[in-house]
Amino acid sequence: MGYTGLVVVGWSAGLLAHEDGINDFGPRHRYLRPLGDGWQMVEIGLGWSEPPELGEPCRRLAKSTGRPVFAAAVHDSDYAVLGTAAGDEVGGPTIVNDYESPCCDEHERTRRPGPTNRPLGEVVAELVHWCGAAGLPGDARAIEAALMADVTADDLVFGLVRALGVPTIGRTLPRSVPVDQWPFSSVGHLFLQTQIAAVNREADGSRMKPWETAAVDVHAEVWAAAYRPDVDLESLARRIIEAQAAYDRARGKTGQRDVDLRELTDLLTADRLMSHAAEDSARASADRRAISGS
Repeated sequence: MGYTGLVVVGWSAGLLAHEDGINDFGPRHRYLRPLGDGWQMVEIGLGWSEPPELGEPCRRLAKSTGRPVFAAAVHDSDYAVLGTAAGDEVGGPTIVNDYESPCCDEHERTRRPGPTNRPLGEVVAELVHWCGAAGLPGDARAIEAALMADVTADDLVFGLVRALGVPTIGRTLPRSVPVDQWPFSSVGHLFLQTQIAAVNREADGSRMKPWETAAVDVHAEVWAAAYRPDVDLESLARRIIEAQAAYDRARGKTGQRDVDLRELTDLLTADRLMSHAAEDSARASADRRAISGS
């Protein structure tokens, strides 16, 4: 399983993760990077969700920030779909690094570097035009080389961002919520259950249950707080435990709530609710992109 997620590049006087329109791409803002001169990159986890069509979210975010937006949806490191917006001008979707189907069971799929649904020159010209609108010094040869690089789709996207002319790709900023540490990490499983329940509701016409509402709300709150330094971690943790307990009760399970509250008390007593942040291996891996240039 390779990298799956969204990369969004835009400008903000504050944090791009707080701009109106950024949540149209998805709420799971896993990483936020400075790119220099106010340009920033938000990496968004998709989980089990399908990526959105990029045109309208790009346009909305560009309207919010007043600056052009570039986005890429990467599918399991295999291929990516690129989207852009500058003002109300939205670029056409571009598929890069796609695969040819195998001719038989004995042959593997063959990667086709570069745009697979539009002429290379057309895509390069569109991105050069985007750079001009953004005030970035991207040039046609660098952009073409990035588009044609024979690398995985996620590496291609990072290389393309560099070719657009951003000053740097910096390390990820520290989060205010340790989203990969219990109890905050459990909102992912809870939210997945709401997605499964939504499919079942479509089949049987039932209404949204209270545990689903609680799970959806706390999932959104965790990710909205990921880069807000004033977040009340203890209160947020208790809300997650209560949402999990509501889900458990709906399945006829009891008793875990008290266990979880005791564990939370132990973490608070030991001042370890944020202990994971300095040892986040996933974030360290993400930071290697800034160091290695890949």
